Formats: sequence, C-alpha cells, structure tokens
Amino acid sequence: MYKKKDVIITGFALFAMLFGAGNLIFPPMVGFINGDKWALATIGFILTGAGFPLLAIFTSAFAGKDLDSFAKRVSPKFSKFFNVALILAIGPLLALPRTGATAFEMIFSKGSSNYNMYKIIFIVVFFGVSLLFSLKSSKVVDRVGAILTPILLAVLAIIIFKGVFFPIGNSITTVKELAPFKYGFLNGYQTMDTLAAIVFSDIILKSIRKDKNLSPKQEFSFLLQTSLIAIGGLAIVYGGLSFIGSTITDEALKGAGSVELLTSIVKTLLGNSGKIILAICVTGACITTAIGLTATVADYFSELTKISYEKLAVITTVISIIFAMFGVDIIIKLAVPVLVFLYPIAIALIFLNIFKNNIKNDNIFLGTVIGAGVISGYEALQAMGYSIELFDKIYSVIPLTSLGLAWVLPAILGGVIFKFIPKK
Repeated sequence: MYKKKDVIITGFALFAMLFGAGNLIFPPMVGFINGDKWALATIGFILTGAGFPLLAIFTSAFAGKDLDSFAKRVSPKFSKFFNVALILAIGPLLALPRTGATAFEMIFSKGSSNYNMYKIIFIVVFFGVSLLFSLKSSKVVDRVGAILTPILLAVLAIIIFKGVFFPIGNSITTVKELAPFKYGFLNGYQTMDTLAAIVFSDIILKSIRKDKNLSPKQEFSFLLQTSLIAIGGLAIVYGGLSFIGSTITDEALKGAGSVELLTSIVKTLLGNSGKIILAICVTGACITTAIGLTATVADYFSELTKISYEKLAVITTVISIIFAMFGVDIIIKLAVPVLVFLYPIAIALIFLNIFKNNIKNDNIFLGTVIGAGVISGYEALQAMGYSIELFDKIYSVIPLTSLGLAWVLPAILGGVIFKFIPKK
C-alpha cells in the first residue's frame, strides 16, 4: 500500500520533470494573441499541453517493457524511426537548445551592449555545466531541482495571483482570431510534453515501483493520482498565464517574442527584483532539464549505435550549443513543421495503445498511422511555406480542420481500411 504523502511528493516530482521552458513562455502568448477569446484558446493549449501528456504517461508506461514497444505494432523499423525522431526533437535539435536559449534571454535583454558576446559565453558555459553533470552522476542536480522548483512555483503563484486580481490592462482586447481553439491546440505542441512523456514514462513507472510492493490495481491508482496532481498543476499555470497575457494592451509588445513578452509581464507585476528571481529559477529549471535530456539522448543512441555514452553526450552538447545560438524565436519556427508532423502520429499511437488489447490485427496500427501521417506531413509542408492548390482545396473540406484536427478522420479511415488486410 502507499501513503497520500507519497502520492503528493511523486506528483510534484512529475510536475518538475514535465515543467520546462516551453510551459512558461507559450501560455502568455496564447492569451495575448487571442485576447477576449483567451479561454477557448487556453482549452486547446491545455488539451495538447496537459491532457495528451497524461494519456501518454499511461499508455506508454503500460505499452511494453521499453520505448520500442510504443510503436512496435506498426512495424519494428517504424518504431526505431519514430523513436529516433522523438529523441532528436526533445534532444539536440529542438527542446535541448531551447533550454539554454530561454535561460539566456530571461537574463539578458535584446539590444543590450555586448549582447552577442554574452550570448556565446553564457550558452557555452550553460551547456558545459550540463555536460559535466550528465557525464557524472551526482545528487547536486536533484538538490538544485528540489530547492529551485518550490521557489519557482512560489514566484509563479505570486505572478498569477497578482496578474489575475490586479490585471496589467484595464480591459481585455477584442481580437479577430477566427480559430482560437486551433491556435491554442497547435501551440500546445511546443511544450513537447506529450513527446517527453512517451520517453519518460518508463522512468516514472520505475520511480513509482521503487520500494513499493503494489498490485497492478494499486499501481494504476497511484499513477492516476500523481499524474492528476502534475497535470492539474500545469493546467492552472497555463490558465493563469494565458489570462494575464490576454490583459496586455501595450502596442509596443505586438511584435514581441515569447520570452520578451513573459519578461515584460514579470517586470510589470513584480519589478526588476521579481524578474531576477524568476530568471534564476528558470535558469536552474532549464539546466536540470538539459542535464536529463542530454543523458536521455546519449543513453538511447549509445544502445542503438554502440558509440560510447560519453562521446554521444559531447556530440549532443555541441549540436545543442549551435542550435541555441539561433535564439528562442528561431528555434520555435524550426520546431513548428517537425511538431506538426510528429504530434498527430504520437496522439494516434496513444489512442491505439489504449485499445491495444482489443486490436488483434497490427495492420490497424499501420493504417491509422499512415492516415494521420499523410495529413500531418502535408501540414508540415504548409508550415514550411509550401502550398499545392489542389491539396489545399481537399484539405480545407476535411472535417475538424478548423480545430487543428484534420488528421483525425483520415487516421480512422486508414485504420478501418487496413483492418481488412490480413495479419500476415
């Protein structure tokens, strides 16, 4: 059996694992862009930024004994390809460099003297520290997280309380955003928590099983309660920050980036001292996340390629430094087509794994992924600026397109059609 205290502690630990730079910088922009429609946009953001990660934790944790089990029923080769894409997305190509870039931009304002020189020094030192700790097991990382996470939560609570009860603007701006839910839904991809939850689920489950002799029913109950604490915490943070963003009426911030908008909010609500405290906490949270991601990438590829863990950790760090130099806004733009392609496939696999015991024919997995992948692949091309008139016309009449869910019906049709293809 387990105690409520264990549930609460594990729930906060899971929150800390999932909470990163993206969870902080995107919600204010969702509210800012959507103005009086912030609530609908936030619902979409919470669905992809909290709801699907919750489902991902459950389905991938019980899908099988390792990461490959999550997509193996599509095909073993696809499983490897999908896992490599996942690891690279949450690793050196997107999420990992964003940690360093976000930490830097939280501290240094754009346009300040010697900005580029400070950027190089800060990012090299940031990832150098990350590499050092990822190569050497140390309780320092856990202690830093244990100290900074409560402080970060306290600062966020103050920001949200003050921003909600003492709004920055006198009124919420009326905007002409035609698809607020879709905007929030697609921007929730940028948290990358659904992808991260698939990778981290094994770690979460091992943590739950450690020193506990639980039956499968108790294990499920424990996982459900801890997940609800973590995901509920994320949803509260998203809702509060999005509302605060919706109250901003400063025309000077219309072209602001995500980090710039957040720092402006914090400075307005808490002054320079609040901005400094938040910057320190975010930097600490980012560096502990970077250490964990570096270790995850190096560990996965060392098993896949037989190259040493140490060499891969160094390679991962060097690539992360290069991408971090582009800055947060450029990384976000690079991430859009990748995430638009990966997320629908990941969500389809989540639902397939929920019903895996009732699906006897593996071709249903294959057909569903093909259906989702065709649409998400075209959406990725659109995100890169490519457009084909005929395909655009077809895409525009697909149901649920206005909600960012154009892939759902093709995924279902793909699964139904492939059901009639024999297993072998």
